[in-house]
Amino acid sequence: MNWYQIKKNIYYSNDDYVRDIIALHLKNGALKAIYNYICQTSLVSMEERFKGIAEDIEHDVCNEIITLFLCKKPVFRWYLNSAEQLEMDIDARFVDSLNIHNTICEFLTNLSCLIDEDIFLLDDVIKEKSLVLMVFKPQAPPEIIEGTKSIEIPSCL
Repeated sequence: MNWYQIKKNIYYSNDDYVRDIIALHLKNGALKAIYNYICQTSLVSMEERFKGIAEDIEHDVCNEIITLFLCKKPVFRWYLNSAEQLEMDIDARFVDSLNIHNTICEFLTNLSCLIDEDIFLLDDVIKEKSLVLMVFKPQAPPEIIEGTKSIEIPSCL
């Protein structure tokens, strides 16, 4: 797919500009591993006020939202609502080039490998059956879903 098709089909569809990222059934310690990876990678950076919370992230940090920056743009919001799920949003208004899209894909593929779980990019996590736009699997290239694939998200989100 070229950039125009990616932009149209993934980031700017008919509903809104926020895309949801979800991984279910995280293993114990996964949030801390994700946090440490974010602190160490050059792909994204995080808000200063959340630096140094690695020890507390699994237990004491609840209902926090961490903004992650890509190319100095606030592209991701990481919701710390559960130690068993990875929940993020992508603000598609800041995904304005193929380079940004490719960096997002690299970041999410690396996270998938780190937690050894599939990560799904969805149109809207609030729907009863969310439409899967992309899948990031451990040790595999990102997959754009061109047909119709949906996932049922547990109601606790």
